[in-house]
Amino acid sequence: MSSHGSNKAVVFALAGNLLIAIIKYIVAFITGSAAMLAESIHSTADSFNQVFLLIGHKKARKSASEMHSFGYSNEVFFWSLMVAVLLFFVGALFSIYEGVHKLMHPEEITNVLWIFVVLISSIVIEAKSFQVAYAEFRKTTKLPFFKAIRASTQVSLIVVVLEDSAAMAGLVVVLISTLLAWLVNPVFDAIGSILVGIILLGVSILLITEVKNLIVGESMPRERRQLMRNVIHNYKQIRHINRMQTMVMGDSRYLVLLSVDVNDDMKGSQVEDMIEQLKLQLKKEIAEIGTLYIEIQDSVRNRKV
Repeated sequence: MSSHGSNKAVVFALAGNLLIAIIKYIVAFITGSAAMLAESIHSTADSFNQVFLLIGHKKARKSASEMHSFGYSNEVFFWSLMVAVLLFFVGALFSIYEGVHKLMHPEEITNVLWIFVVLISSIVIEAKSFQVAYAEFRKTTKLPFFKAIRASTQVSLIVVVLEDSAAMAGLVVVLISTLLAWLVNPVFDAIGSILVGIILLGVSILLITEVKNLIVGESMPRERRQLMRNVIHNYKQIRHINRMQTMVMGDSRYLVLLSVDVNDDMKGSQVEDMIEQLKLQLKKEIAEIGTLYIEIQDSVRNRKV
């Protein structure tokens, strides 16, 4: 999948979060709601997150240079890690801090009607943003949701989908906690803020874990590697696959290193023709392959031919 789908989801999420953040800040100031302030900070952090992702996409498109011969596609992983850290410190920790502060000094919330209007409006906007991001994400995989998150290398879409999921859950929590604070006890407003922080904490830890795996160099999924083996085994001239190494390089692009042993009676020109044909077929069958190297090596004597 091209970066167009990722950019579409990111831009849509940025516009939605900016609009929601402005509305939330106004209402938090009017009502004095800690949970609403936590949600305001959350939406602000999300807006910065989308800006970081757009920066990452732009930098990832830079051409290869002498010092970076494989290009800059992995830039998107760095900026996604920045998103996860920002979500952790600015979103989660601030929400928990604000909730604990209000828990120790609970205050009556005012103008509750405004809060409900904003929350319902925000849920509608976030739902639309989530729908766009989820639709783009589903174009890349048919796996169950959590397995798809773990397997996908479309890090920008993962970030937006998880952010929007956390935002939806946080808004529902604030809606319930505000209702309880209004009808039962103001302390529920503080509890709502803490719960929003815990949700963001869980999402940020999940994001940090996933992005770390991609930065370290996650391999191609097992089923795609098996497909590569099947394609190679169709060539009867290849006696053995000595080594197969894959590593993610940017969104849905992999560096692939292969070492194969071929029949001894093949001429040099025949080997070259077969390798070129194999490369074309592998890239046709597995669109995620970016850079592909194939080495011819004797599997018995372990010497290059």
